[in-house]
Amino acid sequence: MAGSWTLLGAPLDSAGAGEGEERAPAALRAAGIAEAVGASADRGDVTGLLRPAERDPGSGIVAFAALVGASRALRDAVAEVARGGGRPLVLGGDCALLPGALAGCRAAGLEPGLWVVDGHPDAMDGDSSPTGEAADMDVAIVCGRGPAELIALAGNGAVPLVDPARCAVLGLRPRGADPGNDADLAQLDERIWRRDAPAIVAAAGGPAMAGLEAAARLAAGPAWLHLDLDVLDAEAMPAVSYPQPLGLAWEELEELLAPLAGAPGLIGCSISDLRSDLDPDGRFAARAVALLGRVLR
Repeated sequence: MAGSWTLLGAPLDSAGAGEGEERAPAALRAAGIAEAVGASADRGDVTGLLRPAERDPGSGIVAFAALVGASRALRDAVAEVARGGGRPLVLGGDCALLPGALAGCRAAGLEPGLWVVDGHPDAMDGDSSPTGEAADMDVAIVCGRGPAELIALAGNGAVPLVDPARCAVLGLRPRGADPGNDADLAQLDERIWRRDAPAIVAAAGGPAMAGLEAAARLAAGPAWLHLDLDVLDAEAMPAVSYPQPLGLAWEELEELLAPLAGAPGLIGCSISDLRSDLDPDGRFAARAVALLGRVLR
């Protein structure tokens, strides 16, 4: 039987600008995430913030030294929970949390696959990213392309943190929807299985079948599930940093997530990109919490 959930906060805003993502863990807690998923413990925020809002000249990444330190702290917290038989639920922040979370799994002796449910590929690097935000490149880093301090974060020779052939990215926007997104898509490792949002909705069986197909691809071992809320269409979820059209509706997202969240091999989960400053009445935090409660409970 899978272990119970332990909450870990990672209030990372990889723009280093103190945006609402830094307050997302608190907003999710206030919306009742612990009760919704039946968490057995909340260890509070385990990382510091990312500062300064300047690109490191070596890596090209904003607040790089702080990011490495935060990733190590998250790695250690995730590893401790995993070694104790629990399942970490990491509350972001943005997708910069992903290397630390996966490194924690590897440090605990696990070799997880990865489901990324996200509107963006996050496949850039410090040179190609127009912003230098680590959230532009987290999938690339966990699959072995990026600064040594991050791709080797597990500290036990585990490089890459995730085998690209055991990684699936779901909910991407299609080619031609946005030139910046196209540049990102062009750098996504060809070994990574992917489905864009319109294809997920239009396919026979819809989002539920896409979720079942993705779950089956990683059925042979443990897996981590990462949810970036910008997988939702901009009209359904405007409280994210980079909203886009042609995304999923809330109901479609739940259908997609259910087979992944219910997979026997699920060892951990993370959620990112709630801009709490764009959600002053907390309704989008509440909706995200209700969704996670239904699929993760």
